[in-house]
Amino acid sequence: MVNTPDFQGRLLKAIFCEGEPDRVPMVEAGIALPIKERFLGYPITTLQDEISFWSTAGYDFIPLESGLRTIIDAAIHHEGTGRFDASHHEHPQVKAAKEYAIKRLHPLSLSTLNDQGVRRTWAPEGKGFITTMEDFEEFPWPSPEDLDFEKFRQIPSMLPPGSGVLCFGGAIFSCLTLMMGMEECLISMSKGTELFTRLLQKVADFQIRTIEILLKIGTIGGLWINDDMGFKSRTLVNPALYRKYTFPYYREIKCLLEQKGLPLLLHSDGNITEILPDLVKIGFNGIHPIEPESMDIIQAREIVGPKVCLIGNLSLVHPLGLGTPEQVSEASKALIRSMAPGGGYCFSSGNSIPDYIPYENWIAMRNTALDVGVYPIV
Repeated sequence: MVNTPDFQGRLLKAIFCEGEPDRVPMVEAGIALPIKERFLGYPITTLQDEISFWSTAGYDFIPLESGLRTIIDAAIHHEGTGRFDASHHEHPQVKAAKEYAIKRLHPLSLSTLNDQGVRRTWAPEGKGFITTMEDFEEFPWPSPEDLDFEKFRQIPSMLPPGSGVLCFGGAIFSCLTLMMGMEECLISMSKGTELFTRLLQKVADFQIRTIEILLKIGTIGGLWINDDMGFKSRTLVNPALYRKYTFPYYREIKCLLEQKGLPLLLHSDGNITEILPDLVKIGFNGIHPIEPESMDIIQAREIVGPKVCLIGNLSLVHPLGLGTPEQVSEASKALIRSMAPGGGYCFSSGNSIPDYIPYENWIAMRNTALDVGVYPIV
């Protein structure tokens, strides 16, 4: 099945809720390397290889990433995002920041290994690597200008016709939970400690400056903030704390993108139903992944209205993880037929495509979307 990329006419039309495009766009926050390489039939080692996968597989965009999360994730061995990150020009200060974090964290307390020996890591629940004001002052903070933006400068000449770039960046809350440790961060946030407020300002300033640099380069066609804010049943903290501390910075980011006519997307796992009205007011154009174990996508549509794109909702547990390809296909058809009519919907998993998802199930998901997702939906 061949699907020619159409970033403007298909993906952005859906994200901006401007009616029905020619087909339902397929979107993923990341796809595990083994799945991508099996699809291509060769190892992914270059940016061109990464572009080849996303465009050949039927996606309208190439996901890239920039900002503080790239440093933090590398420091805690957070492999498996499924997004390309190969920096050949690492600034000494960026390297120093990673090394500081690595020395402060005990890797065995943070992770498990999958069958391929790849470390799969989540935010440390106890101590992070910045837990005191002394840590804050001692951490070798790089400047946003120290990041490697070379791939953003190279990619325009490498993109196939019709394709575009979505950038993961601007994450604030997830940076805080990873740097402080989840437990310490949530306690400090509830108390409004000096460490939390100082770190929040530092992280936000770094992320916003990074976005300004990216917008000046001019490559990205939209920004995707990756900030997990929910448990399975509710938000991680009282929504009033998000409104006080992190949402004002989201508004700053939205203003920057709005000036360029670019969309702002959010990825947040868990149940964020209670803050959906806030996200609409801030101006998010798309919300992902509407995790089906946590949220009702029909209810989410009723809350956000017709002008916010919903992205996702195919369960990682079943059918993607534990089901058969036939079950994946049937669930995909049902989801597309339920949510896609009228536009304003992008088909995606309820998170991403990690390495434990059977290849055949991802293929069934992809093929069904390409087959059934043609407008008008029948």
